[in-house]
Amino acid sequence: MRLTIEQPQLLKSLQAIEHAVNDRSALPILANVLLEAQEQELVLTATDLDVGVRYRLPLAQTGEGGAVTLPARRFATIIRELPEEPVTIEVKQNHNAIVSCGASRFRVLGLPPEDFPVLPPLEDAGTFEIPQPLLKGLLVNTAFAMSMEETRFILNGALFKTDGQKLVVAATDGRRLAVASANGVPRGAKPLAAVVPAKTVRELSRLLQDDAEEPAVIAPIQDNQLVFRLGAASVVTRLIEGQFPQYETVIPAPSSSVLTCSRPLLADAVRRASLMTTATSQAVVFELTNEAVIVSKESAELGSAREELPAAYHGEPMTIAFNPEFWLDALKVLPQDELAIEVAAPDKPAVIRLPDFLYVVLPMKLA
Repeated sequence: MRLTIEQPQLLKSLQAIEHAVNDRSALPILANVLLEAQEQELVLTATDLDVGVRYRLPLAQTGEGGAVTLPARRFATIIRELPEEPVTIEVKQNHNAIVSCGASRFRVLGLPPEDFPVLPPLEDAGTFEIPQPLLKGLLVNTAFAMSMEETRFILNGALFKTDGQKLVVAATDGRRLAVASANGVPRGAKPLAAVVPAKTVRELSRLLQDDAEEPAVIAPIQDNQLVFRLGAASVVTRLIEGQFPQYETVIPAPSSSVLTCSRPLLADAVRRASLMTTATSQAVVFELTNEAVIVSKESAELGSAREELPAAYHGEPMTIAFNPEFWLDALKVLPQDELAIEVAAPDKPAVIRLPDFLYVVLPMKLA
């Protein structure tokens, strides 16, 4: 195997796949990246057996084909430190790679490529295509609501499903629910309903490009897996088995009690009030009046915070408490300057209801 490639190009591809590397596995091969030289293309692959990332990049000149696996972190560090000049990688025997660039020369010890896990083929027909910016927006608007607790494994991910000509992504941790949707599913597309693990969702959010011209292709493959093709990168993931909660049944009916206020001002007030929370006292209080919303926090250990914001509220005055992080997570991803929040009662969920986004958050008990 022998090839030559520009240093910035190689570094970019290593950065694209390095998050799928598993340095802590009992299988040493999972800490390596697989390099496969094929005619005028170099394919890099990394996997932890749950998520695999494959990245294809063209070679300026045809070299000698072959394959090798190299320690991913070490190899990426070496390439990062090289000058922005052509890098030559040559593998002759014993799976050792000679990496040369300018006056620098490294010998990197590898492992047999035959030991590297085989990712499923990516030539299967795609289910449908969706613009990368749209898909990234769906993930940004929902990923924060995924559960991090292992007791309910089915919630440690996001539901991807088709609904007519819409792709819907939903996530919940049992105390809040975020649902986002976007048009773009072609008529006749094969129905999709899959729970994608949180690690894969984060990987997709990182790889999806806001300015990408190539669409994302979502395709199911064998053995309860899903593949996302994102231009030069492909992500293969195992799906979480089980039944995702029927979240539609917990969405409250529209309420006439609506708080309308500035999203940036509310976010700032909640963030400042959260400075007075503790591990045992997290609730921040919202006092709703006809012309204002008062955001406050009293802490026996730290003191207090209070901030009054101009707002329009249609409903009976009430006091309701929330986990501030649940609001900050949602408020920072929404673009609206003015926000309408349905607040039916102190013991009922609050709801943000937009044409392509829904957010439901449960209140906390007042002390």
